[in-house]
Amino acid sequence: MKKLHIIGIICLILILIIALGIFLVGSPKKDTGDKINILLLGVDARDLQHPGNTDSISIISIDKSTKEVSLLSIPRDSRVKISGRGIDKINSAYPYGGLNATISTVEDFLGIKIDYYILVNFQEFKNIVDTLGGIYIDISANESSQIPELNGATGLTKLNGDQTLAYARFRFDSQGDVGRVKRHQKIIQAITNEFLKPANLGKAPTVLSQLNSNVHTDIPLLETSVLEQLLQGFNLDKGKTAIISGNWTTINGIVYLIPNNETKEQMVNELGLRD
Repeated sequence: MKKLHIIGIICLILILIIALGIFLVGSPKKDTGDKINILLLGVDARDLQHPGNTDSISIISIDKSTKEVSLLSIPRDSRVKISGRGIDKINSAYPYGGLNATISTVEDFLGIKIDYYILVNFQEFKNIVDTLGGIYIDISANESSQIPELNGATGLTKLNGDQTLAYARFRFDSQGDVGRVKRHQKIIQAITNEFLKPANLGKAPTVLSQLNSNVHTDIPLLETSVLEQLLQGFNLDKGKTAIISGNWTTINGIVYLIPNNETKEQMVNELGLRD
């Protein structure tokens, strides 16, 4: 199985749910122009009715003509103007104003239009991992030494739900937010690998039920350009990807990433996030 980016893996799972008609809102197809931009948010909350901060913020863009896919990730500590609130970390937009504030903040920050969203609660992945009997993650020595729940394990290691959640939340390494995003990618890939094993097919109803309560989207069934890409698994191996960069600084005891506006604009243009 080819390595898939976090978006691809989540959407691979989503298409299974779409096929069963479990959770789609059923909104009408939008006039999206030549590009479709989907905001992917990963939250760490008790449930989607009790908002937590967004741990993962990414925009996936699909060119409706060429079917090309690109991805831009925004570190959660990026210091930006929050719609209706003022300057703060971008991950505070969701608990402050929900989806509307988050979408508006991302649109204003990048100067793009968001057409649809996918909201995932990472907290629930703990239960999914336990349902699947654990997942296998390649643990580095540095991660092992700083995450007590791993019990000193290194290399390819089978993790239970609590260990997986601790691994997902860890961010105190040299890569900071970027390292955390990469760990989220590894977790989602590992969950998908386990989910697709023949021995776990019988657990599909339980897993899908767990996803039903913790994954929301407004992508309609009529949006064929999105669904075609979902069916292809969103393989971004050949797509363009980028992460917003900048300078780290501490203001009033709080650590922020101050985005570099010049490189941000370059990334948006190179990834083709605008029509």
